[in-house]
Amino acid sequence: MIRWRFWVRLSAGGLILALMVPLVYGVVVAYRTPRPLEPSPEAKQAESRPAYEVAGPNLTEMRGDRVIRSFSAREFTTRRRSFMAFQVKGIEDALFVDARLKIYRYTKDLEKLPESLGDEVAALLKGVVGKPGSGDAGMVAGLPRVLQLILEPITLEILLDKSLVLRLHAASGRIGKDHQKIEFHQAELENPREGQKIISSRIDWSETSRSFEIPGEYQAATSRGHAVARGLRVGLDFSFSAM
Repeated sequence: MIRWRFWVRLSAGGLILALMVPLVYGVVVAYRTPRPLEPSPEAKQAESRPAYEVAGPNLTEMRGDRVIRSFSAREFTTRRRSFMAFQVKGIEDALFVDARLKIYRYTKDLEKLPESLGDEVAALLKGVVGKPGSGDAGMVAGLPRVLQLILEPITLEILLDKSLVLRLHAASGRIGKDHQKIEFHQAELENPREGQKIISSRIDWSETSRSFEIPGEYQAATSRGHAVARGLRVGLDFSFSAM
């Protein structure tokens, strides 16, 4: 009887020990396994803030008493470029909100319409943010290295003797550091003097062809009607050629 009671007690003790070993092991493993650190609320807020932000940059370029170019925006911010899960310091996209660009020409000075939209836009924006990708300073001091300019939305107008000859409005415009190509998304190109309008989900300015290029589908509208087609080049004088 004594031996039986001793075996029962020993068996109960072994059962308790067998149950406690995995529990203790789990506690030790949990203690020694490093847990991922959660960013603090302050850190999360800092990540969501723009790296740079100013209200209403405006620039007017004069030649004598005449306006040559002008630029305005309601707001300007920068956004850091992200590669995988990392943000790269000093490499950013610059965003202009409600951007308006105007280019002026005067027949009295024997000036014609500009041949290069890229050069005009580059000269205008260089005064605001410098030359993208070069580190040249513009009117926005302390700006980091910018790889791409984004304008949302954007309205571009070309005026001859203060008369509007071309207007482009787009939900978004994207300009790379070399200005060789400017992308306009959800865009509308208009010739107010002739009542012509071209609408497409994407219109690009190409410095190579010195024209607007529409590789996809577009809708052309005039006072006589409208048509849908694909592939078109449009010059700054609103001349047309097929792509």
